[in-house]
Amino acid sequence: MQSNRFDIIIIGAGVIGHSIAFRLLRAEPGLKLAVLGDPVNSLMASRAAAGMLAPYCECDRADRFFDFCRTSLSLYPAFVQELQKISRVKVTLSMAGSIMPYKSVEDQWENRLAFFRDQNIPHEVWPENDVRQRLPYLAADCGPVLWVEEGQVNNRCLHDALVAASRELGACLIDADVTGFVHDTTQVGGVVTASGEYFADRFVLATGSWSSQLAEALGVSLPLKPVKGQMCRLQVEDNRLPYTVHGFLTYIAPWREGNGFVVGSTMEDDGFNPVVQEEVIQGLIADAAEILPCLAEAPVIESWSGLRPAAADRMPVMGKSARYANLFYSTGHYRNGILQTPHQADYMSATLLGTLKEPVPEFSPARYGL
Repeated sequence: MQSNRFDIIIIGAGVIGHSIAFRLLRAEPGLKLAVLGDPVNSLMASRAAAGMLAPYCECDRADRFFDFCRTSLSLYPAFVQELQKISRVKVTLSMAGSIMPYKSVEDQWENRLAFFRDQNIPHEVWPENDVRQRLPYLAADCGPVLWVEEGQVNNRCLHDALVAASRELGACLIDADVTGFVHDTTQVGGVVTASGEYFADRFVLATGSWSSQLAEALGVSLPLKPVKGQMCRLQVEDNRLPYTVHGFLTYIAPWREGNGFVVGSTMEDDGFNPVVQEEVIQGLIADAAEILPCLAEAPVIESWSGLRPAAADRMPVMGKSARYANLFYSTGHYRNGILQTPHQADYMSATLLGTLKEPVPEFSPARYGL
């Protein structure tokens, strides 16, 4: 077989693209598969996230999206164990849970409690006296705390492990951006890059915020745009907080093992502008310090921005193209790409292999005529 000919080409070198490759090659080791894309772009999504696995704190209604995210959380421990075994890269995963101090959610406290009760979500309410014992570094005026059974992963380690696993399982990793396609009205034949053309029987578009640009090259309109988030990482001792903090002011995510705490994040409609503004970062730190005061004086290790791929209806776009018979999409994961990774990998692998039993209509590319 030609070196530029594959069974499947996955366009996109982030967590989503590599997780699909990982699951496909675990299911069908004989596949000739390529992951194609400039890995630098993954810095703007996969490696820019805080790694929160928070379907309960993020969602406020019990729909198919919530069910998908909830299932993905449950898959994480086994997924990481399998991934570490294949990649030989350690992935830091904590299932210690998340907390929502009363101060950070204010008038939504009762709504969150009602949602957790209605959906049988494992949670606890810690009264103020208990909070002082359990979380002595929290601000004294945080009030009671709502703990919920969620997780947090070091997403950079996750990406490293997925890249290593793809390579270990035999995927061809091609560091080049796609600039165009070879196609007719019903089939995609190949992709065009600066390093040449590559051909396949099936293609997966998993390029995050850049997906709409590539869809345009195929003559389809994908209503998806980047939503910028600025964030930072502070040097703080691990013992200051064992849980991820959620709230309307900010989030605080401990990366553990001496890697400090991530604080974020803004929600900006600013196109592909990656500029990080010092005054914005200082504002995030000030807000977070209202919950965890030690952050006010903590040294800043780094600050950065990321681009969340947001579809018009804020639902992921996953499944088979309605326009091209051999094209598949997995994009638009918005704020929950890292959370959805294990379930998304299973879903897309089954879609590509023709074994998916229950597609989710709300996720289908057909809703946009793609």
